[in-house]
Amino acid sequence: MPRHVPIIAHLWLLLGSFATAQEWRPITTHGYMPETATPEVVAVPFDGVAAALDDVRRASEGRLWLHARFVTCTVDPITGGAWYTAANGDRLWRAALRSPGAHAVEVFIEEVDIPEGAAFMVHDGLGGRMQGGYTADHAARSGTITSLPVEGERLVLEYFEPAGSSFQGSFRVGKLLHTYRGAADGRTGACMVDVACSEGTDWSQQRDAVVRIRVVVPGGAGFCTGTLMNNTALDCRPLVLTAFHCGEDSEAANFGSYQFLFNYQRGCGTGTAPASQVMTGCVRLADSNDTGPQGGGTYGSDFLLLELNNVVPPSFNAFYAGWESTVFAPANAVSIHHPSAGPKCISTFTAPATDASWAGFTAGSHWRVNWVPTENGHGVMEQGSSGAPLFNASKRVVGTLTGGNSCCTTNGCGPQTGPNEPDLFGKMIYHWIENPNPPEEKLYLFLSPTGNFSQQNGSYTPCGGIGIPEQGSLSRVELQYLAAEHSLAFTCAGCQGRIRLRLFDTTGRVVMERAVDALTRTVLALPALGSGTYLLVADGIGAHATLRFVVTG
Repeated sequence: MPRHVPIIAHLWLLLGSFATAQEWRPITTHGYMPETATPEVVAVPFDGVAAALDDVRRASEGRLWLHARFVTCTVDPITGGAWYTAANGDRLWRAALRSPGAHAVEVFIEEVDIPEGAAFMVHDGLGGRMQGGYTADHAARSGTITSLPVEGERLVLEYFEPAGSSFQGSFRVGKLLHTYRGAADGRTGACMVDVACSEGTDWSQQRDAVVRIRVVVPGGAGFCTGTLMNNTALDCRPLVLTAFHCGEDSEAANFGSYQFLFNYQRGCGTGTAPASQVMTGCVRLADSNDTGPQGGGTYGSDFLLLELNNVVPPSFNAFYAGWESTVFAPANAVSIHHPSAGPKCISTFTAPATDASWAGFTAGSHWRVNWVPTENGHGVMEQGSSGAPLFNASKRVVGTLTGGNSCCTTNGCGPQTGPNEPDLFGKMIYHWIENPNPPEEKLYLFLSPTGNFSQQNGSYTPCGGIGIPEQGSLSRVELQYLAAEHSLAFTCAGCQGRIRLRLFDTTGRVVMERAVDALTRTVLALPALGSGTYLLVADGIGAHATLRFVVTG
């Protein structure tokens, strides 16, 4: 049984994440540096034969389908590229990076240490859509910034540093992602149903919770689908649920380069999907730990829970999905997903799901679902759909996609595949407590931290209601905004180690970050802040809390 339907993935030229209001343009358009002065660095040749052999192995082991592989491409502002100093003292650096034969390329900028006001921009050097500017705020905890795909085998990387910067920035490029397979136009199977069609009319809230995930593993990258999940603490914690087999091969450092694309959808069978609402970086919180001869999901229900590095910007209008941990089979509802990593689609089932196991290993770990034809098609699953949510009639998540045999055409995706063949979703009730994972990684600890609840509704604003509380607590953490002193008071009696405090503005930008002693009460003076609402997030071993407060005048 295939992990998921082997339809080739799609690649796009995308806008950069958290694009600033400033219009970023290539250095050459400012008259600073002629195009002919751009040194080119060529990557180590891509080994297509080795990639093909490894693809066969990965498929046989139920691993994530990869569309791109890493190639070595090394340059830094000391040993390569070209610098220009403008008349006003601004410093600019530029290099072209090329991986011959690539369908698209992405750059990984590592060891980033740049001053305030400095930024990177990425583009194709031909006047195409720009990505930028990437500032220090975009760097993962590992100090890495990764771009989005640039079509073709070449991209241009630019670095701007304003005059009078407090220090000279440093960074290095160590590798590129070389896309070696995938459809450039992004078409999915002809039977697919866009979520904007009539089938999705009653599911607009749930639609806004579903995200496309660019997964990174040591050797390359692939795509999956995930869901932004609500929790009983109603603290807007940015938790994303997907499939374990999607991130099974990822190492700790890889999670900082995961990309989450929100609201990637188009009209019903027409139009262009916008691709500007992107967040980069997450940490792994828990998974099903159920690997085996058929990959993640063999001995359990195949779940992976991630937490985004930053809060979701309000401008994304994201919905935090509800969930239900129940033994009752969903009778009829939908799944919303990104087939072939393309725009969001919807698949419909009308007969009750049945109990199943992945590849016959663990009885009752999955729901078996058969899709039905609807007004605008016969939605099925494809590459990129893995991890997609299964919603029940109450519009709560009851499962996540592991894989199956559905396909737009009979035997079109291999033997015994077709539109009437089933797909299997790991059960939420099995995610909850039954998987062979450590006790501290049971899903209920994260989605139901305030009590043993079996269900939770979704919400666009799951942050303690309309009011802005001036203090909050969870897991022994106490936070308080002292308006008169313009400071924050922090206490976490009994916590272990250091606690990381991050302060976000309404755009999701980090405006302050500190590490404090978990055992003592600390009062921190805040930096100068403009009027508005801010969110403080505290994280540590066994501790998580959020506090929203308003700064006036």
